[in-house]
Amino acid sequence: MIKNICNENIEYLLAYLLIILLPLTIITSSLIMNLDVILLSLVFLFVKIKEKDYKIFNNKFFILTLFFFIFLILNLYNSIDFSNSLNRTFGFLRFIFLSFALAHFISFQNFRYMRLIFLSWFFIFAFVSVDLIIEFIFGQNIFGFSNQFPGRLSGMLNDELKIGGYYFGFILIALSTFFHFYEKKLGIFLIVLFMVVGLLIGERSNFIKIIFSLSLFIIFLNIINIKLKAFLSITIICSTFLIILANSEIKNRFQNQFINYIYKNGLIQYYYNSVYGAHYDSAIKIAKNHMLFGIGLKNFPIECQKEKYIDEKFTFHSTRCSTHPHQLHLDILTSLGVVGYLFLMITLFYLIIKNLHIYKKTQNLFTLSCIIFLISTLFIPVPSGSFFTSYGATIFWVNIGILLAFEKTYKN
Repeated sequence: MIKNICNENIEYLLAYLLIILLPLTIITSSLIMNLDVILLSLVFLFVKIKEKDYKIFNNKFFILTLFFFIFLILNLYNSIDFSNSLNRTFGFLRFIFLSFALAHFISFQNFRYMRLIFLSWFFIFAFVSVDLIIEFIFGQNIFGFSNQFPGRLSGMLNDELKIGGYYFGFILIALSTFFHFYEKKLGIFLIVLFMVVGLLIGERSNFIKIIFSLSLFIIFLNIINIKLKAFLSITIICSTFLIILANSEIKNRFQNQFINYIYKNGLIQYYYNSVYGAHYDSAIKIAKNHMLFGIGLKNFPIECQKEKYIDEKFTFHSTRCSTHPHQLHLDILTSLGVVGYLFLMITLFYLIIKNLHIYKKTQNLFTLSCIIFLISTLFIPVPSGSFFTSYGATIFWVNIGILLAFEKTYKN
């Protein structure tokens, strides 16, 4: 396989190198990650022009996303800070091309290099998992990185506490890879192991999405029987409770700060006494004041500073401002208003519904994994990163790219 890929044209060789390294660049630095994404997008465009292949313009999802991008450009007129929104608006185009670049190169010549791509991604994910376990046991990872926040792991991201988003974004891709190429018994062990690592990371929101995603994955995993599914589910539940009870820092984050507090004081009180509640309140008020078209990308930290968004009912009203509202739907609504929100949701729902139909026909695990990722991202009402930042958007559109790649299997 390596010999075959070395015989490809230089642009294809470069594209596959960029794809293989993509999950690694995401956990290095924003500069390297964006460079990878931009170069891959440019190589893809070069290949399409060189081969005079313009079928992409017949793809309905591409047309919808292209119209959404045009909306983003036109919506700059409504931005409260044009210069602040400009770079992020035009930068969004790279994610659209990223997804279609992945679709093209993964499905190239009847998925000729699919094994190389996904096994490379699996071993990167496995390395990240081992690295996180080492950090949990010894207090620092392989590279000597550690953070000072009790009950949290950062892995290769050093002082940035967002490795949970990466783990959530790639966990089902890694499991689908293993079940596709190797035996199911060890794959079952990996489900439990990866779930445990997801818990050890200490990010409550991402762990909720991970456990929800794994539950759906197990339910629809048709290569294991019902008894094995029941055993696996019980093992996951028991492992979760045992780890939470056994580790004081994890117990404090999940049980004392979250479950027990809500049980004693109620969800409404938790909302008013949390930083996220202050963020959400500001975002909701901003969305109401700029209902149709929002305030533009990257402008939440500017708008929320205004005195009219102060609400002393919230304990942390003085820290209501952040880089984004920490909730995906509020992030989109404040940035683009109801018009942009509906435009984007219709586009994504179209993709999900279309691929649900495809999964029924093909039973492809990669299709299943990416559908579950999109559903978990869009429908689990927990705090989240910004939809438009490089880190979160790259992971999101990678999953879309895989969906688009396996659409071609169905068509063929």
